[in-house]
Amino acid sequence: MTDQDDQLPDVPVDQALADRVVALYAQVDETLNDLRVPDEERKEVEQNLMEAIAADLLVSLGERLSDEDKEELAKFGEGLAPGTEPDLSAVAGFFRTKFNQEELVHALAEATESVLKEFTEAMK
Repeated sequence: MTDQDDQLPDVPVDQALADRVVALYAQVDETLNDLRVPDEERKEVEQNLMEAIAADLLVSLGERLSDEDKEELAKFGEGLAPGTEPDLSAVAGFFRTKFNQEELVHALAEATESVLKEFTEAMK
């Protein structure tokens, strides 16, 4: 074990949810292989999936925020040019102050499961 491993927080894992997410990633890989998606396009599909997961996560967590918290979150996007993203580290930090580690990990797993399940069903 490295020093870095010693610093990781001990977050309880919903093993059933984790297993479902891993199985869905395997289905995505299998689907992309079956469709013979070239590597360059595969990377684009994977990037789109990550962006969809992030959006799903943001919506899910956003629904649990108070109106005051939503206003605070909206300030991260104020004054930005169209198409420009806010400082993602600052946004992540904001959510870490509003939710505990376990809640964030669980919400991420649920968002991942939702997006990957929708993708694999659409590709069938």
